[in-house]
Amino acid sequence: MSNFNVIPLKTTGGFTRMDNKLIEALMVVDLPGRELKVALFVARATIGYQVAETRIQATEIAKATNVHPDVASKAISHLLKRRILYRIGGSRGDIGISDPSEWVYFDQPKQCPTQTISSDSDQKGRVVSITSQTKSDDSLLYTKKNPLLTLSSKEINPPPAESPAVVEGKPARKPPFGMVQMLADNPHQIPDQLLVDWLALRKTKRAAVSQTVWGSLNAELSKCVELGITASDAMTEALAAGWQGFKVSWIVNRLTLSDRPPTIASAGPDFYSQAWRTDMSDEL
Repeated sequence: MSNFNVIPLKTTGGFTRMDNKLIEALMVVDLPGRELKVALFVARATIGYQVAETRIQATEIAKATNVHPDVASKAISHLLKRRILYRIGGSRGDIGISDPSEWVYFDQPKQCPTQTISSDSDQKGRVVSITSQTKSDDSLLYTKKNPLLTLSSKEINPPPAESPAVVEGKPARKPPFGMVQMLADNPHQIPDQLLVDWLALRKTKRAAVSQTVWGSLNAELSKCVELGITASDAMTEALAAGWQGFKVSWIVNRLTLSDRPPTIASAGPDFYSQAWRTDMSDEL
């Protein structure tokens, strides 16, 4: 067999090692030139520095690729929709390159559902859209993680329920249950912030909050208090574990595994102890 001469790389400013699968995908995917340049820049900024994702501003991409910042922002949005890029968190989160198996390789043009043909005397008929254009929802761009969730003031403090008009044949709507009702019936004096966090957690899990759910939670909190666990500590542990609801045994097991076993509060004097009987005989 003949020996092949291996030419070593000259000393340069460094190089980016890119997976063959990614290079082949970039050659196949149908992208405009400016979007391909943006994708290459993101690959350089992440793979080149051996990180999965990083914070990238449109001005940085514009300077490196010689495009306008607005053009760079639109290219990023389109690449996110095509799942070529992904973002961690909100609209200003870190950006990374998705696995090529998740890419949308060919962009599907939007079709107008309703069109009419208008004819001119000197020209062929032209297509005229009669539907009003709507803005695309860029807030639902592809992301690897769930976006940050915040509750609106209406969800935290729902407006007081007005007496609904009784419609014949339809049951009356139940009044909404939220923060106001929880604070009005808060036997364990749980702090407001813990209640807000608990409502936000249940919303992410699409779990409704009702009077029944709130009553069941307070029943478990009462059992925790009997074991020497405060209601605030129990709620904090449940939120840290990501539980939308819990049983007292879950809290006890979690505290035991973390070497923080609960101290069972004494319900009264031990009538069988020698010390108690001695004290009583002295008094007599």
